[in-house]
Amino acid sequence: MKKVLLLVNGTAGTGASKLNLYDILENLAVHDCMVTSFPILPEKGLTAERLIEEYGADFDTIMCAGGDGTLSHTIRGIMNAGLKKPIAYLPCGSTNDYARSLGISASVPENCAAAAGNRTTAFDIGRFNDSYFNYVAAFGAFTKVSYSTSQLAKNYLGYAAYILEGLLTLPENISSRCRMRISYDGGQEEGSYLYGAITNSISVGGMASPVSQRAKLNDGLFEVMLVSAPENLGIVELGDIVTTLASGSTDSPYIRVFQTGSLQIEAMNHVDWTLDGKYGGCPQTVKVEVCRRAVRMLV
Repeated sequence: MKKVLLLVNGTAGTGASKLNLYDILENLAVHDCMVTSFPILPEKGLTAERLIEEYGADFDTIMCAGGDGTLSHTIRGIMNAGLKKPIAYLPCGSTNDYARSLGISASVPENCAAAAGNRTTAFDIGRFNDSYFNYVAAFGAFTKVSYSTSQLAKNYLGYAAYILEGLLTLPENISSRCRMRISYDGGQEEGSYLYGAITNSISVGGMASPVSQRAKLNDGLFEVMLVSAPENLGIVELGDIVTTLASGSTDSPYIRVFQTGSLQIEAMNHVDWTLDGKYGGCPQTVKVEVCRRAVRMLV
């Protein structure tokens, strides 16, 4: 029998993973899997990183049920432990960006069949100083929304909770200024930025990324988008930026897009980062690099 370590985040999204737990166990058992399951309870020390470090080596497959953050912690745990275990993922979050990029549905039978199988695809992830992220490292306007929106609001409102939080914090977001010096493969620039994102995804924040047409999830390259902050940000300038991005375009003098395998970033003021929708700290110096095809997903 295939031995599966199942990590369940019962608070992700609207709590679908907790409601579907019996169905998950039943489907895995039908596919001849022997399952050991743990709830993710960070306040009680039950984190994906700790559970994988202590028990991961004893299993054939590590499966997680939760949102983008749950998968991020699972992959971080596997990378930190130096394991080469395939991952199965049942998306149960509010946005499920990574699942959308990989074409993974929320079907319990489909994902359990994948977990029991042997069909894997390798994907790139990112290294952010001494940590890892799956699909996005971002700074600037609206990035705090991803980790400041309460879990209770997300449980009741789903994706709409992010929209509401963004509207409530609009004045703070449009006044955001991140002064940075950025070096990357073949280039260097310095400026004041309203927003920046280093991505390996088709979807960010529940919507199609403006750079999704360039994204290939195992090509060893990030898609980088920088939105410069105009010296005098007025209604016209802000309208141009928002309209351009909302249309799925990046054709604006304020928006710069490029691909690279690594970046070195020096912040000249306080800059908060988000990694896969969770708070990523405010380091003054950041080194970001692609870990090419570092993770194998069962699909």
